[in-house]
Amino acid sequence: MAAFDALCDQLGVKSRSDGIRAIIRMSAGFLEFGPEDAARLDGIQRELHKIGVNVNQIALAANRGRVSMVKEQWAGIDELRLRLPVLRATLSQVISERRRRGVTLYRKFVAEHQGHQVG
Repeated sequence: MAAFDALCDQLGVKSRSDGIRAIIRMSAGFLEFGPEDAARLDGIQRELHKIGVNVNQIALAANRGRVSMVKEQWAGIDELRLRLPVLRATLSQVISERRRRGVTLYRKFVAEHQGHQVG
């Protein structure tokens, strides 16, 4: 029980029942983060936002002629401008799902699982 209580503390759950639910969700592949990992994800999200702002500032400066870039550099900037929003949206979805404790993913999993049983 002491080891289980330590795991519950690590996961940041408030009760043993929540701890059991978290373990079951993890075994089914759902996202469960402890408080430290959740804080790291929030930090990564903030950093990605800052990177996106910097990339846009570089592109703006280049468009205004304040910075000269060669074709390969423009290609890199364009790729970042396309990929960063997708990465940020995905990370945002993960963070939102973590805050809901996997409720949306769990419902989707159950619906898919029931569909396979019926169909």
